Amino acid sequence: MSGQPARVSLREITAFMDAVRAHRTAAFNGSAPRPDAALLAWKSSILDRIADQTDDTETRAVADEARAELAALRSTDETESGGGR
Repeated sequence: MSGQPARVSLREITAFMDAVRAHRTAAFNGSAPRPDAALLAWKSSILDRIADQTDDTETRAVADEARAELAALRSTDETESGGGR
């Protein structure tokens, strides 16, 4: 069972949604509305674990899209910080 990813719990989804809500509230209250790498990583993790438990192609596509979104943000952050050189 050690090879199995942890199941996504309702508690984790609730905590994630609370974090997203707090991030959006901060963005609407004047801080920079920039994507948050930690939130995108969390989202990607949740969606990957859900997709690992199904054969549904749409679920897999959504997880792949989240992973690509995170990779693009990390690539942009690396380029902006000079880490790409």
